[in-house]
Amino acid sequence: MDNRLKTFEKYVAEGMTTENMERSLELIGARVYDEETLENMKIYSDYLPMMKEDPYTQEQRYLHILWEAIDVVPLGISCRFSIPYRRMIAEKLFKKCGTGFIASPHCTFNFGHRISVGDFVAWNMGCYIDSKGTVTFGNNVMLAEKVTIFSHGHSEDNHMDRFYKPVVINDRATIFSGVTILSGITIGEGAEVGVGSVVTKDIPAGCLAMGSPARVTRECHVDESPDSHYFFNKRAFQQDLEEYRK
Repeated sequence: MDNRLKTFEKYVAEGMTTENMERSLELIGARVYDEETLENMKIYSDYLPMMKEDPYTQEQRYLHILWEAIDVVPLGISCRFSIPYRRMIAEKLFKKCGTGFIASPHCTFNFGHRISVGDFVAWNMGCYIDSKGTVTFGNNVMLAEKVTIFSHGHSEDNHMDRFYKPVVINDRATIFSGVTILSGITIGEGAEVGVGSVVTKDIPAGCLAMGSPARVTRECHVDESPDSHYFFNKRAFQQDLEEYRK
């Protein structure tokens, strides 16, 4: 494992205090701010109504900032650093994070502690997870580029009149590029959602759905072998962090 990753892992394990936040920013080559600025820094999620119902702790806020900071520094281009770095954050910030998690550049969310991730889940570039109503990913779930998931909505005439409904994506489901999933949706085990679809209703297990709104077009072939659901060539990065410590 890169010595910088070992150091960052140590900071995360100790707890992301303001001091460790400063050290982490320096470690990844980001601008380091003074203690007062960091402690008073507010992020997008701080201004959402959900923050009153289920607020971030200061440590969770720092972890969220570090998640996004890696995408604006040159070191973020290095998969060997940035992928395990994001996983270390997810293991501490998410409600649950299984082994072998991959998040590519520019994947964002609003409330990390309302996300649950199973084993060998992968998010490709540019995904957005609105997790206010909670989002749960089973094992071996894959999101292609620019997938958007919403777990909340609001009334037409009053944007503060909000509702929250969980989204569940079950084992071995694949969500292809540009898909939008609306609140309250369950994607069945082994299901696939075609490029650019808008999912407004549940998708049954083992089915291919496409269109806007998405409709089931046929059953899809489901290979239950875990070896068929890896993200990178030769399973790169989809091992436990122990692999990086060797």
